[in-house]
Amino acid sequence: MDRAGYEQRQHAAPAHPAPLLTAQDVAQVAFHRPPRGERGYDAGEVDAFLDLVEDTMRGKDFLSREDVLKIKFSPAGGKDPGYDVNEVNVFIQLVADTLRSTPQRQQKSAPAQGAHATSSRLTPAMRLTPEDVAAVRFHKPRAGTKGYHEGQIDAFLDRIEATLRGEDELTSEEVQNTEFSPAAAGTYGYDEEDVDTFLDLVVVMFETAPPPRRPVAPPPVAAPVPAPVKPVAAKAPTPPPRRPDGPKLTPQDIRDVGFHRPPRGRRGYQESQVDAFLDRIEATMLGRDNLTAKDIRDARFSRPLIGRRGYDESEVDAFLARVEKQLSGPVRSIQPVRSWKELRQLRIPTAPPGQRGYRIAQVDRMLEEIGVALDGMLGASSEEVAKAKFTYSLLTGQGYDSSFIDELLPMLAAELRRRGR
Repeated sequence: MDRAGYEQRQHAAPAHPAPLLTAQDVAQVAFHRPPRGERGYDAGEVDAFLDLVEDTMRGKDFLSREDVLKIKFSPAGGKDPGYDVNEVNVFIQLVADTLRSTPQRQQKSAPAQGAHATSSRLTPAMRLTPEDVAAVRFHKPRAGTKGYHEGQIDAFLDRIEATLRGEDELTSEEVQNTEFSPAAAGTYGYDEEDVDTFLDLVVVMFETAPPPRRPVAPPPVAAPVPAPVKPVAAKAPTPPPRRPDGPKLTPQDIRDVGFHRPPRGRRGYQESQVDAFLDRIEATMLGRDNLTAKDIRDARFSRPLIGRRGYDESEVDAFLARVEKQLSGPVRSIQPVRSWKELRQLRIPTAPPGQRGYRIAQVDRMLEEIGVALDGMLGASSEEVAKAKFTYSLLTGQGYDSSFIDELLPMLAAELRRRGR
């Protein structure tokens, strides 16, 4: 498979599908040049169309999803090679999905991953065909970087293509977690951000529309096995062990902390905002600022530009939870909750890395029943809250922080009991 790199231009890679686009995203997007020897789309036509899209998202014009899907661009002429066709097509599909999800051009709200997130995370239904994967091209690595090993990437793309044809069984988890070696000495690899941006698209597509699976032959008919005389009860799963919080953090710990990039399919937190907040935490520990535990808990960070990765939000949230606990002392600072509105405004931390939290859907259902009861309607009783049990998430770093929920529920049960419920 020939996937030669080509000229690079300063840009914000457009292929990341996880969040819906904003007018600012459209205003800031830029595209690479096409591969050498090929003609891209006319740059002027693409720019003019993106201006219409931006105006639509700001309520100054009106384009429908159908208008976007029908758009055709002329090939670039003259000396200007234009914009890369594949990049523009993927971005236009993102625009169409955004307009489909926001017919009044008002973005729907949805919980963002991470306790300190400010932007929504919605997943439009992107579709790639095997032909799209076969045609994908990546740039040469940026100056100062080696890039990914071309052979490994080509082989992995072959697996993605085969999975879309139903001839392989690659999963979104494998795409998200697979690591690639750097390019061999003396060779040019594929630009890491280009590859990761494309694999982001594959992750989200596999999650929202799993590819077809190879047919499985029916198992052979086995001889009937007599039932045991006395069935053995299944053993309840053992909750994961809790990790110690570690020693007390120092200003030097704050200065030296480092975070990884988030997994493929997620953008993480804006690095500059997190870094600036860490500077304030360090200053607070040195007596030069006055952040409180509540300030730490209420901090919010934006997402990076589409196609870019910031800091892994689960790592940032876990670290800030340690800072919050240190600033609040030995007792966690949970404000009294006396109404459904206050309960909805409560920020519940997610499980730290290495721990499995309680399943979010189960906890949310119970909190809704408690909120109804707090407002005087028929909902959960104090006894039901006290006896509530939740299942742990399948993977570490997912779900609600179990220690927070274990401390919150007795407080809510006591409030309901005080009201005679």
